[in-house]
Amino acid sequence: MMIVTDDNSASHAGGPAQDAVERALAAVIRDPVRIGDLLDELSRGRLWLPLPDDGQPVTDGSAVHLPTLRYLGIDLVPAFTSGARLRASVPRPRDPAASEAGPGAFAPPRLKPHIVVPAAAAARLLPADVGLALNPGAGDSVPVYPQGVAYLASAGDVGSRSRITVGPPPDGAEALFGGICSGLAAVPAASQAAAAWLAVELAGEGLVISVTLDDPRSAQARDAVLGVVERVAQATPCDPWFPIDVTFPGEGRADPVDEWISARGVPFYRRDPA
Repeated sequence: MMIVTDDNSASHAGGPAQDAVERALAAVIRDPVRIGDLLDELSRGRLWLPLPDDGQPVTDGSAVHLPTLRYLGIDLVPAFTSGARLRASVPRPRDPAASEAGPGAFAPPRLKPHIVVPAAAAARLLPADVGLALNPGAGDSVPVYPQGVAYLASAGDVGSRSRITVGPPPDGAEALFGGICSGLAAVPAASQAAAAWLAVELAGEGLVISVTLDDPRSAQARDAVLGVVERVAQATPCDPWFPIDVTFPGEGRADPVDEWISARGVPFYRRDPA
């Protein structure tokens, strides 16, 4: 890995991958639950990692020394998503030669010594209990905890990066299903209903109720089903601890939940054929 001590990193900046990282970063600032999307984009991009700037060797010949900071009891390695963000993190010293410009004139910022590396490669080199601090000191700063670093390190490993898993619903939802059955009996357009458990890595998990409608494009039928599920979820003793979503097969392109229920799901409700 080449150590960069001046602004020679311009050739690494920009490009579709880094532009996508910046968009995903902005989305996470607005909605932290989208950290998984940021990590996906980051796995195809690069990171600008500052090096110690204390006059000491930055490498022992086999490893590069990286500074760390402490946040919530976790060591994080500072990392920047672009050379411009790294440059902006450096305080601008006053420039005596610029006194003619008036008081408070500043010299151009000096770029810290740093290395530019693929983000996934950097993640693979970090210890398991160390995270990343993306753009520390800026408004768009985001911590990536060790779990997220492990996910980033798995880029290219299809088996370990299966972000979406679908399986059978958990035990303890029988009362919920019973109430939904009773409610759907009053919705003539609903022919059957099944459930699945959806887990999205780094984003969360919850129960998905899949309701088959005679016409999945009917907004009136969908609203009637949503009303049933909402009322039952609110009325069921000990409200479910898990979030609940509702999907309607045929409303759009088949998703993993539709595919799993079609292949393995057992309906808990079927419309009375009479």
